[in-house]
Amino acid sequence: MLSSALEVDIDEAAVAADLRELAAALDRSGYGEILTCFLPQKAQAHVWAQTAAKIDGPLRTLMELFLLGRAVPQDDLPSRIADVLPGLASAGLVQTGQGAVWLPNLILLRPMGQWLWCQRPHPSPTMYFGDDSLALVHRMVTHRGGHALDLCAGPGVQALTAALRSERVTAVEINPVAAALCRTNIAMNDLTDRMDVRLGDLYDVVRGEVFDDIVSNPPLLPVPEDVQFAFVGDGGRDGFDVSWTILDGLPEHLSDRGACRIVGCVLSDGYVPVVMNGLGDWAAKHDFDVLLTVTAHVEADRDSSFLRSMSLMSSAISGEPADRLLERYAADYAELGGSHVAFYELCARRGGGSARLADVSATKRSAEVWFV
Repeated sequence: MLSSALEVDIDEAAVAADLRELAAALDRSGYGEILTCFLPQKAQAHVWAQTAAKIDGPLRTLMELFLLGRAVPQDDLPSRIADVLPGLASAGLVQTGQGAVWLPNLILLRPMGQWLWCQRPHPSPTMYFGDDSLALVHRMVTHRGGHALDLCAGPGVQALTAALRSERVTAVEINPVAAALCRTNIAMNDLTDRMDVRLGDLYDVVRGEVFDDIVSNPPLLPVPEDVQFAFVGDGGRDGFDVSWTILDGLPEHLSDRGACRIVGCVLSDGYVPVVMNGLGDWAAKHDFDVLLTVTAHVEADRDSSFLRSMSLMSSAISGEPADRLLERYAADYAELGGSHVAFYELCARRGGGSARLADVSATKRSAEVWFV
């Protein structure tokens, strides 16, 4: 189902059964209960490690394996979990050797009560799951009994959450490894009868289909055209490129009763996002109502920590000096009229053709950008 396992034939039904058995065994072990004790929107490895150190026995071993990325002796695992290791290994989810077992750059979480395999926290991830993913999940209310679409699904946390109410859920992901991981998570949560994953670019793989709910956590960071950045984060010059593509597909793919929700960030002047006029024109053209709720305006000038972080991430990928990249970021943002980055949730529905801005940002920036 994942990584190198994509290259070989595996017994997907048998692996799905092993995943369900793993879920049941972890439920009985208390591992899921421990996960609910941590702040869901923060990956705090040091807190995880401190907590594991306070626990003894098999539960500590499970935390070390599934949460902290450590190799553990197979003999220390509960028998029900040890029994499914061969199936998990065939799917590329675990690796074994010399009597030990470890995860290949993965961790196993349980946001919103759903088991979720995802990539270990990393500054340049290839299969994205982060605080913005949970910000979208927190805001999702899909139609009961409807058909939901998750674009840029990643490991599938939005799709899994949609399945709590929707009768059918379609997840679309362009990265084949992330799509395989999404299928793995669907199988582990025993939802294969109501969910499907399609490999492709946004609406290309759902042509002619209509959905009651469309959700997306797309690439969202503002990156100049000539600067390299992680694929999962590059949202174009103002951060809104992929969001425009999603909006443009709504007239064809969103039902009359439907709603689309997107989380992201976009350049702003500290008060108004640079896309507001464009959103007004789009809403009027297509008879949609759009509400853009801004939760934070973060400084993004030459001296800001945000711009330093962006230039360092680009430098790590391209090898170019971070100072030179910072100047290119600053010049491009200034050209677009952006002194800040606005973090937002967008909701679009069929309606009267208006676009509104609701700015609920705090007067001072806190550690959180998605919640006031």
